[in-house]
Amino acid sequence: MSVLEQNSLRIGLFRFRLVPEQPLEVPAVNKGNMLRGGFGHAFRKLCCIPQCKDAKFCPLAATCPYKAVFESSPPTGSERLSKNQDIPRPFVFRAPETRQTSFRKGEPFEFGLVLIGQAVDYLPYFVLSFRELASEGLGLNRAKCTLERVEQIEFSSNGVGSTSLEGKPIYSADTQVLGTAGTVIVHDYLNRRLREFDDSRDGESVQRIRIRFLSPTFLRADGEIVRRPEFHHVFKRVRDRVNALSTFFGDGPVDSDFRGLGERAEKIRSVSAEVEWIERFRTSSKTHQRHELSGFLGQAAYEGDLREFLPWLALGELIHVGKHTAWGCGNIAVDRNG
Repeated sequence: MSVLEQNSLRIGLFRFRLVPEQPLEVPAVNKGNMLRGGFGHAFRKLCCIPQCKDAKFCPLAATCPYKAVFESSPPTGSERLSKNQDIPRPFVFRAPETRQTSFRKGEPFEFGLVLIGQAVDYLPYFVLSFRELASEGLGLNRAKCTLERVEQIEFSSNGVGSTSLEGKPIYSADTQVLGTAGTVIVHDYLNRRLREFDDSRDGESVQRIRIRFLSPTFLRADGEIVRRPEFHHVFKRVRDRVNALSTFFGDGPVDSDFRGLGERAEKIRSVSAEVEWIERFRTSSKTHQRHELSGFLGQAAYEGDLREFLPWLALGELIHVGKHTAWGCGNIAVDRNG
């Protein structure tokens, strides 16, 4: 049994449905930036007291939801994290992948939200923040909207939680009441997901997989930007992200031989890589600085003894991988290939 199959990290996947009260204009790409930026402002406005000028020195920092989600302090055990690793954000916005830019009055605009670990407890703040943001105006033209419904999405058999599935309603504009949201425990999810990789025909271990990169994926290796991903490039960043999220928002660091895993991952062969580099960026409304949201899209196939890596990759399907995950980057899907 993999060490991850014993992990108790919680993950929740939700779908938000906004209905414009007037025509809504959104970016063709970087819709995740629109959601992340608008949410950040609304969340801080909802949580922070007037005396707070910096969340790090706020008199209510110990109990502040905004600080817990956006500016987490290093927990006990964080010395096991890479010195160069950023404190992760325990949420991922999954914006629509379409290039649609205009939504008519009454035409729903939907997006997904992944909450990880302790962040699941802050779901009410996400709901309230988007309810306020929608009523004040969203999108390029600040169109007023209604947060019509929030649903909890069941995880589908391929592990990514299809947005086409009907979810369990936990909030509606009609009642203005937020119901109880459930979560998936990592070890329960992985037990189901790994069965999808089992080959009942011959009982052999998985020898070839395909990883699809569904949103721009930005990885670094040895200080260099990765533009053609080898297997170990992807795996090591998934490994580090899982450990960081478990350390900051779960029950503590993952107890595993990270170096050994990395060395064995380097032995997995690359069969093919059909990827293209996408240039994207965002401009911070706070600092007015330009930040890259670039990365590669496409798919790659890998071959070797992959069994021990599958739990990590399956979890990576939920939490994404690489930089800029809060904006929806690094969305991957894994399946058997050959």
